Amino acid sequence: MIDSIQPLRPLKDLSSHALAQLEAMLEQPSWKNGGRLPPEAELARQFGVSRPVLRKALTQMREVGRIISRRGSANFVQPKADLLAGASDPQSLSIQTVYDMKRLVRFRQVIECAAAEDAARRCDPEAIADIEAAYDLMQTLSPGGTVFEADFAFHLSIAQAAGNSYFVFALKTIRDQIRLTIDFTRKLQDRPSDQVVPRVVSEHLEVLEAIKTGDPERARSAMDFHMKQTIIRLLEEG
Repeated sequence: MIDSIQPLRPLKDLSSHALAQLEAMLEQPSWKNGGRLPPEAELARQFGVSRPVLRKALTQMREVGRIISRRGSANFVQPKADLLAGASDPQSLSIQTVYDMKRLVRFRQVIECAAAEDAARRCDPEAIADIEAAYDLMQTLSPGGTVFEADFAFHLSIAQAAGNSYFVFALKTIRDQIRLTIDFTRKLQDRPSDQVVPRVVSEHLEVLEAIKTGDPERARSAMDFHMKQTIIRLLEEG
């Protein structure tokens, strides 16, 4: 009877087993855009391993940038997507980790602060009316509408108000990357795609008011603050 007892699987094999299952799970289409992983206890039970073994697999996934931890215990899957089509270097603008998102926001900070400044300097009434319309859309989303669509329309209208087609071209080029970043940030915060965040709306209002008053310095400062807050919301940096 004793001879029939199977030896326990070595810890190394268990870790490899858990890692393989975790990798397979994250390759499923439902995880393409990231999201919150189930609690560790639930995952360990699902994979048939202990929590210490599961944590080793999670650590390995963090090391390759596939998973990040938030608030001490929650684990989040980072998006794995190649969003750039037709470029000479597809990897250069792909969003694969949260740090790619941070670099994207940093790029936006450079061009959008300049766009806001120029829009305020021009202070074109028709262009400002378009910005106001986009701002109003953000507060009164239509059924089926998303915060991303309203947010992008607001920023694009500022780029158009700047009177420089390169600002418009740059934003349109990275539209999908912006969408992925906004969607992922909202998943981290457990917010649905159509839920408006008051503090974000107030940041947009400050940019709008600065442009309406024709104050380039204030417009640049307001947009700079908004972009910095975007990074904070993404990474929870102080």
